Amino acid sequence: MAANQAILDATIRHAVFLEKLKAGEVGKFAPFLKEIDRSIRDRLTQSDLTEYNVKRLEALLKEVDSLLLGIFDRYSAQLNLDLIDIANYEAEFEATSLAKSAPVGVSLDVAAPTAAAIRTAVLTNPLSVRGTGGGKLLKSFIKGWTTAERERVTGTIRQGFFEGQTNFQVIRNIRGTKAAGYKDGVLATTNRNANTVVHTAIQHVSSQARMEVAKANTDIVAEIEMVATLDSKTSQQCRSMDKRRFPVDSGPRPPFHPNCRTTFILLTKLSEMFAKGATRASVGADGAGQVSASLDYYHWLQQQPASFQDVAIGPVRAKLFREGGLSVQRFAELQLDRNFAPLTLVQMKGLEPLAFERAGLLS
Repeated sequence: MAANQAILDATIRHAVFLEKLKAGEVGKFAPFLKEIDRSIRDRLTQSDLTEYNVKRLEALLKEVDSLLLGIFDRYSAQLNLDLIDIANYEAEFEATSLAKSAPVGVSLDVAAPTAAAIRTAVLTNPLSVRGTGGGKLLKSFIKGWTTAERERVTGTIRQGFFEGQTNFQVIRNIRGTKAAGYKDGVLATTNRNANTVVHTAIQHVSSQARMEVAKANTDIVAEIEMVATLDSKTSQQCRSMDKRRFPVDSGPRPPFHPNCRTTFILLTKLSEMFAKGATRASVGADGAGQVSASLDYYHWLQQQPASFQDVAIGPVRAKLFREGGLSVQRFAELQLDRNFAPLTLVQMKGLEPLAFERAGLLS
């Protein structure tokens, strides 16, 4: 098996495993969420909010916030420990995959980064997420989420008080309603946000740990190459990042946005020599299959029917893609600015007005 194919196959299989690992890690938040729910209900059933004055309300909010802080701190401590364990495992996986990628008759002497180096990278390198939350360190990223959720709960209580709501109404706003499966309350939002934070944090520690392997083996690893998921759910950023190559010591790393699924492969100095015939997985209009590993997202999308393109990138972008007269490469370049942040349609039109005119997108 070619070196490129071996690394690509292992990376994609591992990415699927990593998604399952993320789901398992998200599940660990469930008992903490139940504790939050129970603590709020217990506290709000002790006295009638409608009899409170502002001073007494603020004392209650301070008490509730303290309860939430304790619960979130315990969860954060557990999550941070798990993330370091995952990082160490990811580095071990990458080092093993790199060693096994050598063709028959070739031996690669792969160096493994130290646990200290992995921990430092995970905690001191910022997340590459663009926009809100971008540039934050891991612990700050998690703390920002827990702080926002505490404020969401106390804000709901405060708002309920000033609107004259009963304790039952406030609790219902926080818990949600049984008729909606408790998906319409504040805690449902907290749970969804926990899912996003965990997914994003795991992607960050995975990338950082694997990059430490690359940095420890610059005599073997030449570059890294981004690998986005070839399906209709892939984001604007990741579609355009697919197949882009960056030096080991510079450039952005996944996650590029919350819930990012994009990964990368390490390109060894033997990769180009043994890359012929390599394939990658895709899920197009005809279902799952294998396509050439040399195809980037937009060249793959070009092979899909118009209906699939409309779903994948939206009908306006899809029409521009098909009828704007732009090369696939130029269309991909138009999706991101120089800092790899997504461009809006208005910004794209400012750069390529004739393409919009050719596609009949004048408004």
